[in-house]
Amino acid sequence: QGGIMPKKMKKSVGKSDEERQVHLQQRAQAEEELKKKKEETLGLFLKDKLQKEQRNTAVNLLKLHDGWRAILRQTRDAELRHDIIVLQQTFERTLDDLDSIIQVLRSSPVLT
Repeated sequence: QGGIMPKKMKKSVGKSDEERQVHLQQRAQAEEELKKKKEETLGLFLKDKLQKEQRNTAVNLLKLHDGWRAILRQTRDAELRHDIIVLQQTFERTLDDLDSIIQVLRSSPVLT
């Protein structure tokens, strides 16, 4: 029986090496799959983040354009109000000039 024991030991040692080899291969394969999964997850995360950034950029650009348009409208409003005042004053001066001309013509001896 003493002679049989070492053979079993050799056989179990060999099996242990095979098992170790299989275990190492499985471990390497599992690590590779984990690495791929991490890369895939990171890729999806970055893709999602990029889409969110693009949406935020579009929204912020719309806000910026709206704000800019509001500023332009305010500026244009002030300019138009100033133009109206100038035109009103010019009209009143022209009207006064025409009234004066009419008064002069009425008092003129040619028409009487």
